[in-house]
Amino acid sequence: MSRQHVEHLAQELYSLRSERRRKAAEALRQLGEPGEQVSLASFIRMMQLDTTPLRVAAADILREWREYVPLEPLFLAMQDPNKRARSAAKWALVEVGAYAPQEILLSHLTNTDAEVREAVLYALGKRAPVAVVLKSLDAPEQGLCAAATYLIGLLGEHVPVETLITMLQSRKAHIRVAAARLLGNVGEQRIPLEPLIEALHDPEKSVRLEAIWALANSGERMPQTELRVLLDDTDQSIQREATKVLASAGDPEALSIIVGWLHADHEWARENALVWLRTPLGAVSNAIVRRLPIEELLHLLKDAWWPVGYMTAGMIAMLGVDAPWAELLSLLSDPLPQACNAALHALALLGAEIPLSRYIPIESVLIALDAEESETRRQAAKVLSTFDIPVPVERLLPHLEGENGELAGLIARQGRQEGIDILVANLRTSFRVDHALAALGELGEQAPSAPLLAELHASDISVRQGVAATLYETHPELLPQLVPELVETLGTGKVGPLLEPLRDILVAQALAALRSPHPHLLSWFDQALDSPSWEVRMWAIMGSSQMAPHILEITIEKLQRLLDDPESASVREAARRAFETIALRTATDEHRE
Repeated sequence: MSRQHVEHLAQELYSLRSERRRKAAEALRQLGEPGEQVSLASFIRMMQLDTTPLRVAAADILREWREYVPLEPLFLAMQDPNKRARSAAKWALVEVGAYAPQEILLSHLTNTDAEVREAVLYALGKRAPVAVVLKSLDAPEQGLCAAATYLIGLLGEHVPVETLITMLQSRKAHIRVAAARLLGNVGEQRIPLEPLIEALHDPEKSVRLEAIWALANSGERMPQTELRVLLDDTDQSIQREATKVLASAGDPEALSIIVGWLHADHEWARENALVWLRTPLGAVSNAIVRRLPIEELLHLLKDAWWPVGYMTAGMIAMLGVDAPWAELLSLLSDPLPQACNAALHALALLGAEIPLSRYIPIESVLIALDAEESETRRQAAKVLSTFDIPVPVERLLPHLEGENGELAGLIARQGRQEGIDILVANLRTSFRVDHALAALGELGEQAPSAPLLAELHASDISVRQGVAATLYETHPELLPQLVPELVETLGTGKVGPLLEPLRDILVAQALAALRSPHPHLLSWFDQALDSPSWEVRMWAIMGSSQMAPHILEITIEKLQRLLDDPESASVREAARRAFETIALRTATDEHRE
């Protein structure tokens, strides 16, 4: 086995896809140590010297900081020989370029690299020249063609209807799809019915679907007779979308079909029916909700399968001020927790759009904080956070708990440190971080910057981007001093303090996947348990637990201490599970003896 192959497998251990990581780890385990060509000690050093994942991470962060990031380093990074680095730079360029002067970007539309032109088109968005976009629709490069197809949707109002009708006759399906989509957005009275009726029989299903949705926007001119024929179409998705469009116009047969979907015996069938009704969102979906008997939707709020209730809550929220307020309030005292939770979810969605205090008393929601179900308390906090009147903080503090980030955010917004402390703790908890970021972002400059900066090296790309976005909202004054370090990392691979901890996190993840009791790994994970980074400790715990019953005695002692890790609930949970794994593997090993 060549060293190059080992290096390739090491790269795969950094993949964002868990299946690729698993296969790479399995291949390396089959090689031994991990192979005759490279010792495990050398393998670890090799991974620590590989800065590709860190360069990608730098680009992920930079794409959130927009006007603070210079464009030229991103264009240079797109010439990098490494595919992952080029891709990361491209999408950073797309996000950052959206805030750059148009003239700077236009000069790059003649670049010989199609990926550069693709990124520039995305960055230009509605500022892109229509002629260039139309020409790019026929580009042989798939990425460039996809960018043009996306942009044509943004530029619809600038493309003549006659041009769109001509595009409907194109031999290329993606161009016909784009044309049909745009024709549905030219204005109710300007939508050309005949070309779209013809498109209902296009050989490409996606064109037919776009034609159905376009005709849905034609108002009273909607050709219901032609659409009704599709209720018997051999393709189920065509049937379904035609049914939805006709139901939005009040067609009795279509409404009857939809009610039948909602009464399906299997919970997955009911869930799928609601997914169909909510996708695509927009005027058609809202119209369907208003045509359906409200009793049908209220009944589904009590469904034993919780996703049905939650999605139904989303549909009820589409009714806005016409929502069944009294019925929703009565469900807050329903003995079925899923009914109460679904009703609270509907109220939270409604509160995001309209002033709740005009329709429901705040006391009824405050009472829900006393519920035994943690999910009910969490949903109640979400509703309270949308109220347009002050929420009495003295009623909230007795219910403050680590698992209720929504309530912590509500308390933090009232300037209370107790809430901020919970949010900061949730930053270091893998399954609560998303809400903590959102809540901290709402605090503005009151959000503590140090904990946010510390999480810029999170292993999860979505968390890194979330932290970066939160810093952009709360502490933009810090960004000019942080950008140069990340630009340097992206361009040269030189890693500074911001991303240095990520190196150990990524190596810990990769080595944990190997599940090998080799002494070098035992020693590496033992040392990693002392890391100041909670994520390194967490992955080191996971890696160590896979080596039972070969774990070092000193490692067992450290794991015992980490059961009470003061910083992260995720570390404590990992330590608890580690002891369960160790006990199980030790017992199994003794049984075999």
